[in-house]
Amino acid sequence: MASSLIQLHEKTKAYDWLYTSVQQRPKFETKYKLPKKGKDPFRTLVRDYMKMEAEKDDRTYGFLDGAIRTRETTKMDPRFVEVMKVIIPLLTNAEYQAVAGCGMVISTVQNQEMRQGYAAQMIDEVRHAQLEMSLRNFYVKHYRDPAGFDIGQRGLYQHPAGLVSIGEFQHFNTGDPLDCIVDLNIVVETGFTNILLVAMPQVAVRNGDNALASTMLSIQSDEARHMANGYGMIMALVGEPDNIPMLNETLERSFWHAHKALDAAVGWATEYGAHDRPWSYKEQWNEWVVDDFVGGFIDGLYEFGVKPPSRLGAAAEEVTWTHHTMGQVFSAMWPLNFWRSDAMGPADFEWFESKYPGWSAAYQGYWEGYKALADPAGGRIMLQELPALPPICQVCQLPCVVPRMDINTFRIVALDGKNYALCSEGCEWIFSKWPAAYKGRKQFWERYHGWDLADVILDLGYVRPDGKTLIGQPLLEMERHWTIDDIRRLGYEIKDPMQTA
Repeated sequence: MASSLIQLHEKTKAYDWLYTSVQQRPKFETKYKLPKKGKDPFRTLVRDYMKMEAEKDDRTYGFLDGAIRTRETTKMDPRFVEVMKVIIPLLTNAEYQAVAGCGMVISTVQNQEMRQGYAAQMIDEVRHAQLEMSLRNFYVKHYRDPAGFDIGQRGLYQHPAGLVSIGEFQHFNTGDPLDCIVDLNIVVETGFTNILLVAMPQVAVRNGDNALASTMLSIQSDEARHMANGYGMIMALVGEPDNIPMLNETLERSFWHAHKALDAAVGWATEYGAHDRPWSYKEQWNEWVVDDFVGGFIDGLYEFGVKPPSRLGAAAEEVTWTHHTMGQVFSAMWPLNFWRSDAMGPADFEWFESKYPGWSAAYQGYWEGYKALADPAGGRIMLQELPALPPICQVCQLPCVVPRMDINTFRIVALDGKNYALCSEGCEWIFSKWPAAYKGRKQFWERYHGWDLADVILDLGYVRPDGKTLIGQPLLEMERHWTIDDIRRLGYEIKDPMQTA
């Protein structure tokens, strides 16, 4: 940047204002000591920012328009597109939560440079939501089976996977605003979005979905600037020694929760939503999270007292199996999904065993049994084969059978006369440190305890326009689809495991 532009940037960022007409009342106070002057590594001016984003929008929307004429949806692997029915709404929820988080930072911190950085990020997050909605509109109008895309956001918020999404991304705007920055900019955007928005597009392209790849890469091009927002904040904080212990504790909490939610969702989507897999999720996690985020970003802050997450090793062990177990869970509960599932077959078995030795012994028998129950004429579903529904973790909202059913670390804790399920030592630690943030959450099984499965599906609205055929199906291709009448004949009753234990 030319010297004159550097001076212009410094002058622009020096403009500040005082609250004179209204009283500044932050939603949440911060416990950190934050200097008035910050650091903006990108030095982006508004005029440059607007030009850059307009060019990116032209390219992305132009591609989606061209994809209609080239009939891109006919080239897409349905296995991949079906899982996007839940992944894209999950992303959109994250964008909206981030908008609120940016607004909270702008209105509470006394640092003008940071305020301006988060004003630009807020616009980015709105842009991302618009891109994702446009992509969803593309699928609704042109994909062979749009059912599920048309109710994506409502469907997500009613689904157990939506509880995972809400539980994770509400950390963007709930609590100390600088803790929210650690979660949003440092852990999620710096630590995890490269797998989601750089590596996942590789899977998309290999499975014929160039539309999703183009959209995600356009979104990720903004994330680098958001990472810079986080870096500027953390460099401002480490100058004050009293901030370091609080910063490390927040980093620990945010990393564990992000690992539980994002590794489960993204690992499942990229491997169980693909026929052609360019890599294993474990390999990408080691590259982007262990080597790049912890080994590069966090280790670079070690001299200031910032420590890597102490549960990194535990997370690495879970990453081997958690998303495979989520494949079991999502498929077993297929009547409650707003997307069609697919059964793993011999080619999948071979690939999984080569990448995750021991996979066949743990999972192959399940998938063979799952496929055998796919025909509605059989009159039985996998949920009926389970001894009970899995309890849901009060913190991360994952089922308490992760990382694997036979090696889970499920525990129950009592608080104020009520029992709570927790899936791991890390979630128990979080719950014990911040019980008020988590104890009020009502679980999905608790909500529908005593209901017939057919009535749950109708209450969720997960049926097709004929009013009887389920959106969710156990296979991509069915001679006859399951209907609400088939489900009612099962006589299956939802039983909350925490009430029946």
